[in-house]
Formats: sequence, C-alpha cells, structure tokens
Amino acid sequence: MLGEQVRYIRKNRNITLKELAQQTDLSIGYLSQIERNLADPSLSTLRRISSALDVPTYLFMENEPNGNLTTRTENIITLSQPQSNIRYHLLSPMPSDTFVPQSLVIRYDIDPLSFDGERPVIHPSEEIIVVENGDLDVIIGSDTIRLHAGDSTLIRSNLPHTIYNPNDHVVSGFAVFSPAVWFPQNRR
Repeated sequence: MLGEQVRYIRKNRNITLKELAQQTDLSIGYLSQIERNLADPSLSTLRRISSALDVPTYLFMENEPNGNLTTRTENIITLSQPQSNIRYHLLSPMPSDTFVPQSLVIRYDIDPLSFDGERPVIHPSEEIIVVENGDLDVIIGSDTIRLHAGDSTLIRSNLPHTIYNPNDHVVSGFAVFSPAVWFPQNRR
C-alpha cells in the first residue's frame, strides 16, 4: 500500500524516479523497491520522500482497516529524529482515503535541559500545549511563557516558536494542532 501511494503521488506530480532520487539523495533502485513494496523505508526516508513530493509524511502512514478511527496504545506511532531531544506520540488516527482528521493530537516527551529543535518552528495551525509534569518554557518570538504541570497555552498560527525543558527530568504533555499539520510542512 505504501509503495502504491508513493508511486501514485510521484506520477501525479509528474516527477520521474530519477528526479525523486536526486531530490532525496536516495538511489533509483531503492526508490523503485519502495514503490514495489520490496523495501520498508525508515521514518527519515519517508520524511525525505514526502518533502520532495511536497506532501505531509502522514499520508504514507497506514490507518486501521475498515476506517476505524480508534488509536490503540499498541498502535501509537512514535516519531523522533536521530539524536533528537523530543519524541512525538501520535494519538490522532492517521488520514485515510475516506477520512482526514481536522485536528492532530500528540503526546510529547522532551529530554532534560533540551529544546525541541535547533530553530523555531512555524506552521499554519493553532497549537495548544499542555504540560503533564514538570515545567516547560514556550518561547514565542522574543517572549517566554513558563508553564507548570497542568498549565496550557495556545500558540497562534504562523508564529515562530520553540519549547525548552528547564528540568533535570523528562517532561511530558500534549499538543493539539488545529487544523492538523505535519512536520515536513513546518519550515524548520
């Protein structure tokens, strides 16, 4: 299914395998194997492909069969990059051919004394950040908001922002994006 999605989007955008290979720094053979479902790409590979095709990564992630919109604990997708200080656990169901959720709910875990990224993120959605434990600094432009366990804040769309864990332990919480966005679109 994943391979067919990649091939369909690539062909729909009139991009050849050679062009996609050049844009992603992946070999034509490997991309061909992905499209024929002979290789299971890593999350970082999916991000490279989705960025080159200008589509959200979640379009390549599978939902439960029969349109079930329930996310079970054992099926939660966890995203992080190598040597990343934050992990995102996707709680919303993934979009399918028949349904695209209008909001995205994630649970995050951010390592002690760490930022969520090297640069501020900007996205076209409102984001509500809720802190479950510890303290968290939400930096919006030049303003810093200190949140404590149970606190929340709303970040307006298109404002550069980052989060920082000033604690010596992992901080967890939730973030809600409305409308739903995903990270290849976030101009980090």
